[in-house]
Amino acid sequence: MTHTTKELAKFVASTKADDLPANVRLDATRQFHNFVGCTLGGMTHDATVRTFKTVLPFTGGAKTSLIGRKEKLSAPDAVLINAQASAAHAFDDTHLSTVLHPAGPIAAPLMAEAERQIISGQNLQLAFTIGVEVACRIAMALTVPPAETQVGWYMSSVATPMGAAAALANLLKFNEEQTLHALGLAANAAMGFRETHGSMCTSLLPAQASRAGYMAALLAAEGVTATSASLEGPKGFGQVFAPKAHLEHVTAELGTRWEMRDNMPKPYPCGIVIHPILDACLDISNDPTFTAVEIDNILLRLNPLCLTLTDRPEPPDAQLAQVSLQHWSAVALVRKAAGIGEGSTEAVSNPEVIAARRKIQVQPDNAVNRDGADVTIKMVNGKTYHRRIEHGIGSLKQPMSNDALESKFINQAKLVLSDQKSQNLSDLCWQLEDLDDVAVIMQNAQP
Repeated sequence: MTHTTKELAKFVASTKADDLPANVRLDATRQFHNFVGCTLGGMTHDATVRTFKTVLPFTGGAKTSLIGRKEKLSAPDAVLINAQASAAHAFDDTHLSTVLHPAGPIAAPLMAEAERQIISGQNLQLAFTIGVEVACRIAMALTVPPAETQVGWYMSSVATPMGAAAALANLLKFNEEQTLHALGLAANAAMGFRETHGSMCTSLLPAQASRAGYMAALLAAEGVTATSASLEGPKGFGQVFAPKAHLEHVTAELGTRWEMRDNMPKPYPCGIVIHPILDACLDISNDPTFTAVEIDNILLRLNPLCLTLTDRPEPPDAQLAQVSLQHWSAVALVRKAAGIGEGSTEAVSNPEVIAARRKIQVQPDNAVNRDGADVTIKMVNGKTYHRRIEHGIGSLKQPMSNDALESKFINQAKLVLSDQKSQNLSDLCWQLEDLDDVAVIMQNAQP
């Protein structure tokens, strides 16, 4: 038997800020900036509000801030709400090879801890990097060949408890033994399946995972133990969650090859596999000769994974529309936009959008990249529009620019903050590495 858990614990406990290459630090700042913006955007989402109302009467020691609300909660409850808000609009981030969304569940516990003690931006950036790296590698061990797993596991709540625990272990300077137990405790909190996608569980499950990982680290700090082989043991994480886990993904080139660099902020608030379709549809819709009401039929040729995850021709509500390729294709063509408003209840029930949805045909095609799409639209007058996207915006080949991330942040922040406060907070997040005390971010995130 290998010693995967021990090797991972050693990496988490021993990695220092100076060990991070410049490009890794830059990516960590971009992902953290995106997390804060998405949390502001999702704090007023119906799912977040309902969870907030549920925990509010029971929260004790209410000293921890929320990003975009004036109320304070206990630290674990604040972790839950901030993490859920970050995922509420499905606008967060994706590790593309595993379809994992790690940044929110990793960052939320770190921000809670930043109000319990003074934490520098450099130390938070390091802990965040470690947490995202661990979560990505745990997800890879289950999903990336030669691993084989059930497609139903929801990686964003299966892998992130360990990522969150690893981040806290690094931040709180755990030794290897404490880290080993934190990872083991968090591994036992892994949970969540994809059947709940399209419901409020989509954002709640990774939030619960985030809180579980936070609590695992706090428990380990008090001496609560787990086993030393939680990942690789004969009845451990790998054996339970995959018919064929490949735990070598967890430790291969650990500390020299950074998987977190493949975690990309999302340009659109919907399932990642829909994004290249939107690139194509928005490009077509912006053609001055195009008018949506004159569409005769729409043919989408897509990688089969897109259909597996998002083939929902008639989404009944905004939650299911988040993972409906038909809704987002139609709304982008009708409204010439694909922002938070295009995922609203009003947009989902718009008669023109519904009419366009019903003109869509989908065709699985293995020749289309997972981050690509092929869209053909025939008009009633016989004219045809065609766009093929090889690699969509937000993919490894086409990452979002800093300017695009800035615009995304500001547009979400303005939902709860003034224009000036939105800009000030964005600037602080870009300056993460240089901050003496990251609590200033929380102080500036209050409406």
